[in-house]
Amino acid sequence: MPAAPPSPLTHRRLVVDGRAVEVRGTFDRGRPAVVLVHGIGVSGEYFLPLAAALAADRDVYALDLPGYGTAPGPRRPLSVPELARVLTGTVRALELRAPVLVGHSMGCQVVVDAVAGDPGLCAGWVLLGPTVDASARGPLRQAWRLLRDTLREPPATNRVILRNYLRMGPVRYLRTVRTMLADRIEADLPRCAAPGLVVRGAHDPIAPRRWAEQLARLAPRAGFLEIPAAAHAVQHTRPQELATACAPFLDALADRTVPPGS
Repeated sequence: MPAAPPSPLTHRRLVVDGRAVEVRGTFDRGRPAVVLVHGIGVSGEYFLPLAAALAADRDVYALDLPGYGTAPGPRRPLSVPELARVLTGTVRALELRAPVLVGHSMGCQVVVDAVAGDPGLCAGWVLLGPTVDASARGPLRQAWRLLRDTLREPPATNRVILRNYLRMGPVRYLRTVRTMLADRIEADLPRCAAPGLVVRGAHDPIAPRRWAEQLARLAPRAGFLEIPAAAHAVQHTRPQELATACAPFLDALADRTVPPGS
């Protein structure tokens, strides 16, 4: 993976409904906003290469939700709907108008739950490697796909993911797996009226092409694209290619909204 440019992000902690959220952001609300939502066990850290690529012309925020990364966790892991409420509260606390919400893996479920529950929350959404494929919802099948993906990711990416998994701890991780598997992204997507984009790496075993295309069809207004030579963690391994591929979608949304202060 090519070295990412130095991060232009600064770090702040917010308290949303009594829960801490760590935010790495550009905090430049004169530009179109993009909010990056991580998946299970990880944090905004693995979004930093993509954040750096997007920050050239967008207001970017990479979150650590409660219990992830450096954000202190509640005593029990939060469910997908609870994380979605935190995401909604974070967007409100940051006073972002019409951001684009970008989720990865289980973060896609959090984004979809938030958008379905609050149609005015965002201008649009992007799902990267969305979970959970309905044809492989069991924990053993998901574990097998995760192992296959680990063998396809470069060492630098696996180090970031492993470091975050160890920080979360196995008990909290396994309890979170239950809520991830119980959530039905395919049931919520038809209620996401904002324009969307479903993206996968061409070598992603966790979000197969058939599944990603099915989700794009379920949403009222969504497209689909694939990033060549990438596995599941496309935002970490192919940040510039991903940013370039998503740029037409993001630019079209920016043309329809006027950021605060402009």
